[in-house]
Amino acid sequence: MKKILSSVVILLVLVAGYLYASPYLALNSIKNAAQARDADKLSSYIDFPSVKQSVKDQFKAKLAAEMITSENNDGFEALGSMFATAMIDPIVDGLITPEGVAAIMLKEQEQDSPEATGIQEEPKELEYETSYDSFNSFHVDINNTERDDNVKVILHRQGLSWKITNIDFPLNNF
Repeated sequence: MKKILSSVVILLVLVAGYLYASPYLALNSIKNAAQARDADKLSSYIDFPSVKQSVKDQFKAKLAAEMITSENNDGFEALGSMFATAMIDPIVDGLITPEGVAAIMLKEQEQDSPEATGIQEEPKELEYETSYDSFNSFHVDINNTERDDNVKVILHRQGLSWKITNIDFPLNNF
């Protein structure tokens, strides 16, 4: 009886440890896939419909805020804002796809290649902070040391794995 009870306790501790460590393991896999320029593997960690919607909402909210705070609210500015808002959806839909991720990674790889730059550089280490928002929600704040803005990546648990569901970009320069 003691063996069964101790085995159950050990099993529960292992399961709890895995559940706690799983977003960190997923984050490490995402980082490795990005460094290896493996777009297929990276895409498996992204919930594309959710990320697309969050990016669209951010841009639309930024445009709406600019319209409200603008001192010059003439009809042409409102028309331009409506046109820009209508263009956000197809642009985001075209960019945030598995193929878009692959294209971005290939372009970055070409720009970073020693043949293109003529300089052999060490890859920059990202500075980031992580924390749980809830049992099923985890976020990563990626710090940009060159500028004063951060990107917040939110992951949600989907079964026993984690997927990126939201990316909050700093839209200060937009």
